[in-house]
Amino acid sequence: MDFVTMGMFIIDEIHYQPPKESDFNVMGGAGLYAALGARLFRPPPSSLEVGWVVHEGHDFPSLIKATIDAWETNCRFVTTSSRPTTRAWNAYEPNGFRSFRYMNEKARIDETCLTSEQLQSKTYHLLCSADRCISVIRGIDRKRRELAGADLDGVQSSSTQTEKPLFIWEPFPALCKPSEMGNFLDALELVDVASPNLDEFCNLLGISLDLDQPSGWSLLRQKCAELIETRRSELVLVIRLGGKGCFVAQADYHLRLPAYYDELTANQVVDPTGGGNTFLGGFCIGLLETGESNRGERFKQAAVYGNVAASFAIEQVGVPTLKRLSPREELWNGDSVGNRLQKYSERLAMQVPWMKTEMHGAEKRAD
Repeated sequence: MDFVTMGMFIIDEIHYQPPKESDFNVMGGAGLYAALGARLFRPPPSSLEVGWVVHEGHDFPSLIKATIDAWETNCRFVTTSSRPTTRAWNAYEPNGFRSFRYMNEKARIDETCLTSEQLQSKTYHLLCSADRCISVIRGIDRKRRELAGADLDGVQSSSTQTEKPLFIWEPFPALCKPSEMGNFLDALELVDVASPNLDEFCNLLGISLDLDQPSGWSLLRQKCAELIETRRSELVLVIRLGGKGCFVAQADYHLRLPAYYDELTANQVVDPTGGGNTFLGGFCIGLLETGESNRGERFKQAAVYGNVAASFAIEQVGVPTLKRLSPREELWNGDSVGNRLQKYSERLAMQVPWMKTEMHGAEKRAD
């Protein structure tokens, strides 16, 4: 198994400013979009390497079920006939801000929801609080050791222990605030990649960043370097920047990648909802495409995959349309993922080298 998301599946209703009519029964949730991001790069039969869990309530629409089935992923449906599917209410304000609230109790995902196959994944995506992140990672580790034949004290038995997976964590937005910094730092001890968006990063640190100014980028570099130095050198921070792309920071070095849709093609963006989750699903697959021997290229390639994945998520309300041309050839929104990946990679060419992070000076190319 290449990828498993611990994110939830949600059915959204979305209300817009008049005269646009509301949308109902829209597929949503971090789990859906993260699975989409990974699935884009795993056409059948490799699509079965993408794992996720969907709580299917008594009101689960048959059309949504058919759409999920068409993706041919390793999706575990947990039937909860005694309750409805997790649903959320969304409304766009005149300023473009999207209000959100759950309409019923959440059906969350933890390690007990995973199948034996999903417990052997190479990567895991989480969106949760720091406390829950720690709990879920430890739970997955415990379940994996049990599966491998080790006892709860970590003593290796005759079975071969599975290789340590990569954990990619999105901090829960509402808990990105200075008072949560201690818990955030504790979670950084266990994850391989932490990925807040820019607003969440700023809220967590209690700072303001203007990336239209060079000083904003300088402060972003500095704060990422300080966080990594505080924890451990293996940690990678991926700050998602919306229309500005992403910023990837590891010990001593950093990298900026533009979004797939730039200012000239921004009219292709219909709804940014789920773009960040989809980015991280693609990011996880990108991590697996480059060998561990070249750490810099590995994370650069992952960010490329992430930006390409996100481009498909934001072209419509809900998920992109899948069209199967043959058992191994498919189109999403009428475009080939491989074609879009090639175009984006060619556009980047040599324009995005890793840069040396100087705490109190200018950027230096890491040649």
